[in-house]
Amino acid sequence: MNLNDIKDQLAFFSSRFPKAAIQAAITQREAVTPMLLEALEAMANAPEIPNREPYPMLHMYALYLLAQFREPAAYPLLVRLFSMPGDFALDLTGDIVTEDLDRMLVAVCGEDLDPIKAMIENPEVNEYVRSACLHALVTLVLQGDLAREEVIDYFRDLFHHKLEREPNFIWDALIINCCDLYPEELLTEIERVFADDLVDQFMIRLEDVQQVMADGKMNALREARQRRRGPIKDTVAEMSGWGCFNEDRHKHAGTAAKTAGGAQAKQQKVGRNDPCPCGSGKKYKKCCGG
Repeated sequence: MNLNDIKDQLAFFSSRFPKAAIQAAITQREAVTPMLLEALEAMANAPEIPNREPYPMLHMYALYLLAQFREPAAYPLLVRLFSMPGDFALDLTGDIVTEDLDRMLVAVCGEDLDPIKAMIENPEVNEYVRSACLHALVTLVLQGDLAREEVIDYFRDLFHHKLEREPNFIWDALIINCCDLYPEELLTEIERVFADDLVDQFMIRLEDVQQVMADGKMNALREARQRRRGPIKDTVAEMSGWGCFNEDRHKHAGTAAKTAGGAQAKQQKVGRNDPCPCGSGKKYKKCCGG
C-alpha cells in the first residue's frame, strides 16, 4: 500500500476499522510521519469543528500513530491543539482528552515539561485537558522518567500560587494525582483546599486522602502503577475496539457516531455544564460525563 492509498483510507470516518492502512502506515513510518504531522497542524489551525460528511478522521489516527512513533515533532502540535480555549479540543477529539491525551503527552514530550505545565496553569485551557496534563506528570514519575520530588515541589507551587483560587475541576484532579504519589509533603495544602471549599467532594473527599495515607506509601505507589497505562504503543490495539467501528451496531442503530471513539452521536448531545440526565442534580461533566 503506497502513501496515497494510506491517506485515502485514513482520511475520513468509516464504520470498518482501517487496520491494513494503519499497519501499512506503521511499516512506512518515515514516509508517513510528515503527512500525519500536516494533518495535526491543519486541525490545530482550524477555526471551527468540521461539520460535514464523511467526517474527517486523519487527525485522530495521527494522534495515535505519532504517539506510537514517539515523534517529538508532534509535541508542539498537541500543545497548540489542546490549548485551545473552551470545549474546542473535546469537540474535535472527544474521549481522547479524558482517556489517552496524558499517554500521548508522555510519549512525545521528552524532557521538556514546560509546555505541559503551561497548560496546567492556564485557566483558559479546558479543565479536562489540564487534568490530563497533571496525569501525564504523575505517569512520568511512576514509570521512572521523572523524580517524584520534582513533581511534588511543582504541585506545591500549584497549591500556593499557580492555580486560580476558585472551585474548579483542576483542584479535584490535582488532589487525585497527589494521592497517586502519596502526598505526605502536601497534606497541609490539601486540607486548606478542602477548608476553602474548592473541591467537589463527589470526585474526592478528605477521607479518601486520609485513607491513602493510612495505607502507606508503598501501597499507594504500587496501586497507582497498576492502574495507570503507559505511553501509546499499538495504535491497532488502541483504536480497533472503538464502538464506531462496529458495522453491525450501526446497521441497527441507524446512526454512526463520528467523534473520537464514536461514543457520542451528534444529536441529543448533553452539554458538559447541563444537568446530568441520571438525575443526580450535578452538572453532567461532574457526574456521568466525567
